[in-house]
Amino acid sequence: MPGRDEPPLLTGLSEVSAETGRYQPISTAVLCHLQAAMLLEARERGETDCVCSADLGVSKAVAALSSAGATFPDGTGATWSALERIAADVKGCFEVCGNEIGRIQQMSGRSGRLASLYPTMGPPALLLSGTLMHRVRGIDPAEDTRRKLAPLGRLEGARLLDAATGLGYTAIEAADRGARVVTVEWDPAVDIIAGRNPWSAKLFDTAAIERRSGDVGEEIAAFDDGAFDAVLHDPPVIELAGDLYGGEFYRQLHRVLRRGGRLFHYIGNPDSPSGARALRGVRRRLGEVGFDDVRRQPEAFGVSARA
Repeated sequence: MPGRDEPPLLTGLSEVSAETGRYQPISTAVLCHLQAAMLLEARERGETDCVCSADLGVSKAVAALSSAGATFPDGTGATWSALERIAADVKGCFEVCGNEIGRIQQMSGRSGRLASLYPTMGPPALLLSGTLMHRVRGIDPAEDTRRKLAPLGRLEGARLLDAATGLGYTAIEAADRGARVVTVEWDPAVDIIAGRNPWSAKLFDTAAIERRSGDVGEEIAAFDDGAFDAVLHDPPVIELAGDLYGGEFYRQLHRVLRRGGRLFHYIGNPDSPSGARALRGVRRRLGEVGFDDVRRQPEAFGVSARA
């Protein structure tokens, strides 16, 4: 949610409500180059309809194809000109209404970084001023999320702290596995992007997910000792959020985990020079604040530990 230092901004395609006189989102399809290319190829084959997605692959529907463009059953659609523009941009996701397209992006007044969605074959990744916040090479964010949660074991009935919401994929998957989740996001711009991402919809309407906006380094002080059975700590790179890799924050993570509770800490590629350096420091500091069984989780690009 926008903070005091970042007022709500009009983003995406919108119109003036006849009732309130205020701007409100209009009904749009959400597409990337993958869906646009599929529709354009169907036109080239002379087809009159095409099974495609109007929500970045979350669902599929039969789009009717005409000389003007493609129309989905809910009335949303795009002209051929709009689809050609989207197909030519392989790094963006777009809200589309007829011939109008709006790239899903938001400048952060808090970090000064541009947040946007980066398309993949599965859920889109979060992009912050050119830096991907999810793994996309040989993997998509859905599988990346499953690998991060695997070291935490069975989550049914567990209370889980998700220390960095992002697009909410971790919180959603954990809740789907039966956990009660508290998730914290620092950047209002990322909240806005999640709200425009079809794959993040369950973040906002799942009763088992409690969303909080703020600095997790400060929010964590309000949690009781042993409040959580598991913690998923997936911070930005150390250059952007060094305090979330520090001993004081790790001490707080250890405090809020029940005895025997599990932590997974995402670090990044442990075989890269920067990842290897970060890994050594993280393992040492986790041990210093009381975590046991600190071990590498190479498939998940991180480490796990036990309180």
